[in-house]
Amino acid sequence: MASGNRKASVLAKDLPAVIRLGQESFGYLTRYRIVSEDRNRFSAWSPIKTVVAFDVDNLPEQVDGDIALLGNTIMITWDDAANRPAYDIFVSFDGGDYQYHGTSPIHTYSIINNVDAAAVDVAIQIESINKERSDVLTICELYSIMES
Repeated sequence: MASGNRKASVLAKDLPAVIRLGQESFGYLTRYRIVSEDRNRFSAWSPIKTVVAFDVDNLPEQVDGDIALLGNTIMITWDDAANRPAYDIFVSFDGGDYQYHGTSPIHTYSIINNVDAAAVDVAIQIESINKERSDVLTICELYSIMES
């Protein structure tokens, strides 16, 4: 006997990294299927739907951060009240192009100092499947002049 309608929810912490949906939008591709209570019958998969999480009209909240130069190590720290599962780190030396450097599951990240560079810029983004620099996903930008 059917027990009525049921609602299923996915917590934000259980969502995967976002994916680029358009030029300036990121989100999720979703689909579902229905399973009977006795698990003997399954529906066909639903059509794929897009869910926009971030775009130019819906930017993530900006957070505070800091760069500390410790010998030949650059320590990057930031706060994020949303406590997302992971962050992509992009680094630029001497005003060059940003390069993807790594992903951090916590609010700190360290890199080895490029001794030839006079300045370092860091962009911290919400983790995405596409490892490319995007202003839409950026939650913190940090700039520092390295001491010689």
